[in-house]
Amino acid sequence: MRYQDLKKIIDGEDAAKAVEALSSQKKDVDVEILKKQWSVDKHDVTDKGKRKDRKVLYEEEQETENGTKTVVKERPEPVNRIPVPFQKNIVGKAVSFLFGNPVKVVAAATQEPEIKLLDAVNKILDDNKTDSQNRVVAKQLFRSTQVAEFWYPIKAAEPHEDYGFETEFKLRMSIFSPWDGVKLFPLFDDYGDLIAFSREYTVKDEENKDIQQFETYTAENYYLWKQSGTSWEVVEKAVNPIKRIPVVYSEQEQAEWADVQVAIERLETLLSNHADTNDYNGSPTVVAEGQILSIGKKGEQGKVLEVEKGGKVEYLSWDHAPESIRMEIENLFKVILTYTQTPDISFESVKGVGAISGIALKLMFMDAHLKVMDKREIFDPHLKRRLNIIKAFVAEMDKDFGKVAKKLKIDAEITPYIIQDDLERMNLLITANGGKAVISQKTSVAQSGLVDDPDAEYKQLELEFEKANTVAVTEPTE
Repeated sequence: MRYQDLKKIIDGEDAAKAVEALSSQKKDVDVEILKKQWSVDKHDVTDKGKRKDRKVLYEEEQETENGTKTVVKERPEPVNRIPVPFQKNIVGKAVSFLFGNPVKVVAAATQEPEIKLLDAVNKILDDNKTDSQNRVVAKQLFRSTQVAEFWYPIKAAEPHEDYGFETEFKLRMSIFSPWDGVKLFPLFDDYGDLIAFSREYTVKDEENKDIQQFETYTAENYYLWKQSGTSWEVVEKAVNPIKRIPVVYSEQEQAEWADVQVAIERLETLLSNHADTNDYNGSPTVVAEGQILSIGKKGEQGKVLEVEKGGKVEYLSWDHAPESIRMEIENLFKVILTYTQTPDISFESVKGVGAISGIALKLMFMDAHLKVMDKREIFDPHLKRRLNIIKAFVAEMDKDFGKVAKKLKIDAEITPYIIQDDLERMNLLITANGGKAVISQKTSVAQSGLVDDPDAEYKQLELEFEKANTVAVTEPTE
C-alpha cells in the first residue's frame, strides 16, 4: 500500500475501515504460549493433567465381625515434576553478549555545531539510560518476537540546559511489546518502508470499565481512536512536529528458544522420570531367602538377622545404572545449547580450564559472538533509527540544529561482550610500541580502582619518589 492511499483511508469518515487498514499487516503472536514456556511453574511437566500422579496399591487391616482382614486399596502418589528454566538462560545470555558492553555512538563531528549536536544526542541517551534500556528492548524482542520503542517530548517543570541548549522539553522513551498486553501494528509500503505504526491497548474509564484504544503515528500526523460498542471513533488528531514516525520497531520470526522447545520438554520429562526412579531405588531394600527367625530391635546398633539354615539375606542393589538415560540427558543439554548458540559458562564446565589466553577466550565464545553478528541485522537498523529520531527532536527543540541534524551522520557500534585478558593486551601494545610504556603513571593510578583520589595519590607518589632519590647534604657519601 502507498502512503497516499493510506492517508485517504485514515483521513476518511469510516474509522473502522481505517483501523482495519492500519492493522492489515498484523503479525500473529501467541503470547500466552510464549509466557507458558517462559515461566517454569507453567511448563507442561508441572501440569498435573499431563503428568499425572501415580496410582499405587497398599494393604490395610480392617476390623470385621470375625476378626481382621487385609484389604488392598489404591491411593495417588505424587510424582516428580522438574522444570528447567532454559528459555530464560538462552535469552539472558543472548542479551548479555549483545549488550553487555555499552553501545558506542560515533560520528565524524569536526565543526562546533556538529560537536554540540553529538553532545546533545549523547546526553539524551544517557538521560534515558539507554545502555540498560537496550537490554530491555532485546529481552522483549527475544521472548515475544516484537518490540517497539516510542520517543516523545514532555514539558519540564522549568526551562533547562541539560542537553547543551535551553529548552522547555525533556525527551523520553517508552518500550512496548506484546508481552505487556500491547498489540503492535507496523504498516510497510511496497518497498519495505514503515509508513505507519499503530498500537492497541486497554485503559480504564471513569466507571472502571475497560476501553480499547488504537493510536497511530505517521510522518505527518498522530491519530487516536476509541472503541465505541463494536465500532471505532476518532477522539484526537494532531500534527507530528518532527515529520518522522517517532517509533523504532523491530521483530524476529520466532522466540529465541523455539527451535529447541521440544528438546527442553523432553529433557524435563527425563529428569522428572529419573528422579522418580531414584526415589524408588534410592533406599536400600532387604531381600531374605528362607524363614527369618529373629530381627534386632529398632535403634539397636550392630543388629543381627537370624534366618533358618540355608537362608540368605542381602540388599537389593541396582546393578545396571541407566547409562542410556544419562547419555540422552547429556545429549539434550548439548543440543539445546549448541542450536541456540548459547555458551555453557557454568562453574562446573570451566573449573578445570585454568588460565587461558585471550585467543582461547575468543574461541570459547566465538559461537555467541557469531550470534551477536546475526542479531546486528536487527539492531544496527534499530539503533540507527533511534539516533535519527533523537536528531529530529533536537532540531525541533532548537531550530539552530536544523541543517546540521540533516547533514551529520551518527552511527551506533555494538561490541560483543567478552572477558578481557588485560595482561596479554598490554604486552601486545608494549611490544607494538617498541618496549615503551603505553600509558602514563598518572593514568595507571587513576585506572587502578584502588584509590578514591587519583590526583592526590599521584602527587604523593611523586613526593615519595623525590624523597627516595634525594641525598641530604649532611649524609656521608664515602
